[in-house]
Amino acid sequence: MQGSLNSPEMEGITPEQVALLGREWLDFLVDTTPDAELTAIPKLEHLLVRRRQEGRQEEAAFMLLKQLRRKFGSTPDWVAEQVKTANLESIEKWSDNFVFANSVDEVFAS
Repeated sequence: MQGSLNSPEMEGITPEQVALLGREWLDFLVDTTPDAELTAIPKLEHLLVRRRQEGRQEEAAFMLLKQLRRKFGSTPDWVAEQVKTANLESIEKWSDNFVFANSVDEVFAS
């Protein structure tokens, strides 16, 4: 396997492309494998739980950024970076703050 990763055919393939291919493979595996077999693989079940949590985080980040833009117009670059890299708990806290905030800074105040 290691040798195939260093082959000329692999030149120009980015880590992002490899990650995307891995996610597509996992989705295919989950879609085509019976549930009883999937749950019999402990690491796979852990991966699926983590993927669901990551999906929730991505959706929450997208929604918060959308709401911020609607309420305050364009936002500073640091806002998108902070929201996209935050954990779900932080995003939920900022979403609560958003309701009564009069500025972007108030949303992220501790």
